[in-house]
Amino acid sequence: MNRPRKDQIQLTNSPFKKLRLEARLSQESIARDIGVAVSTIRRWEKGITEPTMTVGQMKNFCRAVDYSFEDLPDSLLPLVSNH
Repeated sequence: MNRPRKDQIQLTNSPFKKLRLEARLSQESIARDIGVAVSTIRRWEKGITEPTMTVGQMKNFCRAVDYSFEDLPDSLLPLVSNH
């Protein structure tokens, strides 16, 4: 399977990956920006695990992808328990 070129649009179901690609960031750069391992980014984008970030990491993510917290897709946000 060929890798898509950098300027080629990629189709994905991952809201995290969509935001990263829109911001034209590599997995390595977003991992560095939010302070997680590249393998964590890969798991999030493949849907193996749900993105979980501290408040500081979420702020850094929002800055990196140039989105306000309020504008993030709900599917990216953690579920809040009402217990």
